[in-house]
Amino acid sequence: MNKFRFGTDFRSLRQNLNRNQFFGRDSPLIEGPLGGTRDLQSILSSLSVSLMKHIIGYIGLGQMGGAMAANLLENGFQLNVYDCNAKAAEPLKAMGAEVKASVQQVVADSDVVITSLPNPMIVEEVALGPEGIIDALNSGKIYIDMSTIDPDTSRKVGKAVKAKGASMLDVPVGRGPDAARSGKLILLIGGEKNTVAECQEALDVLGEKQFHCGEQGMGATVKLINNLVSCSINALNCEAFALGAAAGTDPQLLADVLTSTAADNFHLRENLIKKALKRDFSSVFQLQLAQKDLRLASQLAQSLHFPNLISSSAQESYTFGLAQGLGSEDQCSLVKMYESVTGNPVQ
Repeated sequence: MNKFRFGTDFRSLRQNLNRNQFFGRDSPLIEGPLGGTRDLQSILSSLSVSLMKHIIGYIGLGQMGGAMAANLLENGFQLNVYDCNAKAAEPLKAMGAEVKASVQQVVADSDVVITSLPNPMIVEEVALGPEGIIDALNSGKIYIDMSTIDPDTSRKVGKAVKAKGASMLDVPVGRGPDAARSGKLILLIGGEKNTVAECQEALDVLGEKQFHCGEQGMGATVKLINNLVSCSINALNCEAFALGAAAGTDPQLLADVLTSTAADNFHLRENLIKKALKRDFSSVFQLQLAQKDLRLASQLAQSLHFPNLISSSAQESYTFGLAQGLGSEDQCSLVKMYESVTGNPVQ
């Protein structure tokens, strides 16, 4: 029978347990400070800290990554965190996260490593570049990329991860920062089902709806198709209201009509009406990220010789918006691009 001395360093105990050795056979005993023993499984049920939760490493603590990391902390996970902007880690440190000095330190001290990064180039650099994830990854660890990137980059990283004896999931998400903070995201999962099962507890904390999209790389594929539709709809809303303003219609009347017909949509209600008509362009989803997603969707279509006629036009609208310096504003700021052409404000 295996014995451990009872103490307060639960993190060390967690790291030294071998689940295959202890569970399904005799449970190890814990020696109390005053003598006597209890089996580990009964200890686990009574401790306020769950020793068997994965230790998670989180890299990329922006709007989405920081919110997801905070949610994991509040749900009892131990987190090692890193961001190239050290200030981004400060709120998480105050919540109990351990801030690491490098990507590789995060990987070394974590069971599951999650990234939430802005674009494919940065994901590839952080994962495969010098002093990146891959150099510190070893057999049995799991890497989850929650960035919105192209499937080719995702599969390239996944191949390198597999070569190290580790596993990878691509899990881009739907919905915004508020949903990330409250665990109400939509998770689009690509990868082997047994790997998903190993991470299920953390995935359940992060997302209220989960779709297994297929093999690794298919989560990224589905996400790009989703954003092709979503971002194109936002662009069409902005174009329609700018046209209405140029034609002399009352924007509020136009809003009432469109929300009462088949033209109604989420971005119309939540972005155009609640934000743009009130001249609120604070970012929920940055215009530059929308443009990036449409660009990646266009690249996917081109690789398949597919004629993406409508979404390519939407992409051009966002590209004009970028040229006018709107990249860091919310995607509904696209109305300003049209206003600059017509001279008629949408308000």
